[in-house]
Amino acid sequence: MRLRNEILLVIAMIIWAGSWTSGKLVANTVDARLTLFWRYAFSALALAPLIPLSGEKFRITLRQALWISLGGLIMTVYTFLFFIGLKTGYAGAAGVLVTAMNPIFTYFLMRVIYKHALSRRDAIGLFLGLIGGGVLLEIWHTSSEQLLLSGNLIFLVCALVYALVTITTNAATRTTPILVYSFYVNAFGAILVLPFIGGDLLHSPPLTDHNYWFNIFYLGVISNSFATTIYFYAVKKLGSARASSYIFIVPATALFIAAWYLHEPVKAATVAGGIIALVAVTLLRGETRRDAK
Repeated sequence: MRLRNEILLVIAMIIWAGSWTSGKLVANTVDARLTLFWRYAFSALALAPLIPLSGEKFRITLRQALWISLGGLIMTVYTFLFFIGLKTGYAGAAGVLVTAMNPIFTYFLMRVIYKHALSRRDAIGLFLGLIGGGVLLEIWHTSSEQLLLSGNLIFLVCALVYALVTITTNAATRTTPILVYSFYVNAFGAILVLPFIGGDLLHSPPLTDHNYWFNIFYLGVISNSFATTIYFYAVKKLGSARASSYIFIVPATALFIAAWYLHEPVKAATVAGGIIALVAVTLLRGETRRDAK
């Protein structure tokens, strides 16, 4: 049983890693707002039947609705930046940068919010995180214009915004089941984007554009709904500490998939920076577990 759950978790991580390549394949197809809308619409439709199947209800309170609105707004900003960055940036490098730096941003934002003093281990983790981020960005020979064109600066902002998504989700799901929360966040995101699209919705790619619609299905249903459901199921069965450690699979796998399918170059700086950042995350996770005790 435990082995089965761990295999399912590995599959979920590989699916998440593939979302960067999938996003790259549609980023330059149509306006990012259209892709954002359809991704959210597919996610909401896929999650809807899972709510009654899991024994949950669609009913929410006003307080829950406020948390959902905040989470949906932040998630929409993140996903918009995700597609904008992938227009020019490498999918593999983005997968490493965002997934490696996001836990670092999350950890230190939580420290600031709860006004916890930094320990020596914190300081080392922060220092390594900054070094890892700098190496990933290749700041030694990159101008501000190159940073924007490469998409790396946008991906760094993505990591910071997703840290806010993580914090908001953790707070909201204390009172709202994760499937219910995810459904409404995606539905809210689709509704939020719709006024900015207007009549351009009619300019969505035709159904015969199999590449576009397959990747929207992948991003909305397979990655966001299926893989996320597997992850939270595994958290219940294996525990959050063990399940969350599998997220380390994502950066390397994202880099490999992009190199294999998109023929993107694997830069030494991306590998080195990713490793340094992951070491920083390991230190910070260790400190978190010590605080929990």
